[in-house]
Amino acid sequence: ITSQLMHCLVFHRVKRWYPWIPNDIAFLSKMIKALRTMAYYRKKDIAVCDRLAEVAKSTPEHPAILYEEEIFSYGQMHKLTNQYAHAFRSLGVQSGHKVGLIMMNEPHYIAIWLGCNRIGAVCSFLNFNLKSKSLLHCIDLSEIKILVAGCDPSILAVVYKLIYQCVALKNIENELEDRGITLFLTDKASSEDIPRSWRGDVKHRDPICYIFTSGTTGLPKAVNVDNSKCFAGAAILGFAEPKPYDVVYTSLPLYHSSGAIIGIVGAIHHGMCCTVALRKKFSASNFWPDCRKYNVTIVQYIGEILRYVCKQPVTPEDRNHSVRTIVGNGLRPDVWKQFLSRFGAHIHVLEFYAATEGNVGFINLPNKFGCIGTYSPLIRAIGNSPIIKFDVETEELIRDSNGRPIKCPPNEPGLLVGKITNSTRISSYKGKEALTEKKVLRNLFKQGDAFFNTGDLLMYDDEYRLYFCDRVGDTFRWGENVSTNEVSDTIADAGGIKECNVYGVKVPGHDGRAGMVTVVLEAEELDGASLYQHMVDSLPSYARPLFVRVQDELEVTGTFKRRKVNLQNEGFDLTKVGDDKLYFMCSEMKAYVPLNDEMQKKIEDGDLRL
Repeated sequence: ITSQLMHCLVFHRVKRWYPWIPNDIAFLSKMIKALRTMAYYRKKDIAVCDRLAEVAKSTPEHPAILYEEEIFSYGQMHKLTNQYAHAFRSLGVQSGHKVGLIMMNEPHYIAIWLGCNRIGAVCSFLNFNLKSKSLLHCIDLSEIKILVAGCDPSILAVVYKLIYQCVALKNIENELEDRGITLFLTDKASSEDIPRSWRGDVKHRDPICYIFTSGTTGLPKAVNVDNSKCFAGAAILGFAEPKPYDVVYTSLPLYHSSGAIIGIVGAIHHGMCCTVALRKKFSASNFWPDCRKYNVTIVQYIGEILRYVCKQPVTPEDRNHSVRTIVGNGLRPDVWKQFLSRFGAHIHVLEFYAATEGNVGFINLPNKFGCIGTYSPLIRAIGNSPIIKFDVETEELIRDSNGRPIKCPPNEPGLLVGKITNSTRISSYKGKEALTEKKVLRNLFKQGDAFFNTGDLLMYDDEYRLYFCDRVGDTFRWGENVSTNEVSDTIADAGGIKECNVYGVKVPGHDGRAGMVTVVLEAEELDGASLYQHMVDSLPSYARPLFVRVQDELEVTGTFKRRKVNLQNEGFDLTKVGDDKLYFMCSEMKAYVPLNDEMQKKIEDGDLRL
């Protein structure tokens, strides 16, 4: 008894002096478990398709995928995977070959990918929203010779055919023929197990798919994703502590890592503990009806989709659901608060930070509002992921007298970097080595070291809670450093604003960038006086957007990330914005007023006080 009391006393004293210790222990215990499993997979050379085969053998009848009105068991998914592997093999696909896949979310997407995995082929995940030039760029970069294009899922489910009548391909069929790329049909194939020898020399660390970056700042880049990266991403779902009755709702596109790796591989990795309710494409109006239909307990989210969910009309059924955890990233504080207030404060928000190609990750295990995890002294000591001072105007590191970077103290945003070692590798981009090298900072703290440049600005507070601030390039400076995220959150609270996208624009004769926002309105006209007063009441002068642009809809990527480059390039130039309306923040009139040619010239000539 004395020993137990002593342990209890010591624990409470440690918790009092170091309140972050319990959270660190919980986080590290889950992380160590995940690392051990990943090491086992690596040692035994277990691929994702092998893990599916293991689960199918142990629990063949357990539901793997719920899709529309169908249920696909793990046994069925394994057989379907084998059928595609045999079909590809009969068409000459061998180890190391590349197969392009352009298809909406459905069980066959998973089976096609893992069918390639079983014979050592690499599956290139193509975004079905891409058109001509961008799509051809991804096809060329992938070096594919066979392109699988989805169509009506009911046809695919019945006859296992691969149809190439995808809208995105209609205008480029001639270009595909010129490249020697085959679009094909297949009949039913054998579901017999595939011999390991068909995989050739492909190992655990070799790519099993290409996942493309969103392309917010140019043409997409293909990330080489191997089995290790897939199982590492799958471990994120483990922080939700999945149980045998859990159903994970995935409406995120499978051509990106959150849907394919965290959702699908996460379920396969955890075996009988997970069933995935898969939706063809995200729909805000069907979000909660789907959750009720499939008895969903865990929801995947990304970016703006929960904002769209919160924009749906209030109903008496809002809290009639079984969701206990949501897992994802990019949940802004204003939406976070609104979502929990409306749909249930009991919901655990597992907001995480990670990148497909990166080697740094955090997760909000203690369920602290607004943060992406903890950044305690222990995590900083063992994590090798420092946050360093960064000049957002010059986009250069701030260095000391010895030329070394300076680590940020609490409450100061800085650039997150991750040390590259044998155990913390980054995923390379397919193509020229220079593409990957651009993301590496060498000789940073000492000669010979290498760090992954996340391109993200993070900050931790006095209680070691870690927050995402902005992307490098999204933060702008107008007398002071300004986070576009913070400004967006403020504007979102203004009346009459449905959506907004904040960025900085160059103004002749001025240093830095002035704030500008493109908005989608709920009404037909902008209430310039009301928005002006909201900005004055809510933001310091340097953070208030000087210009407002009104559009019918915002341009977003396939994962709902808002595109800013074109908006920044067009700025407040009336000759470049087409029919969009522009407004200027006029202090004399205490309102945002329509921008005309005369005002634009005065701004550019420096004759109008900003």
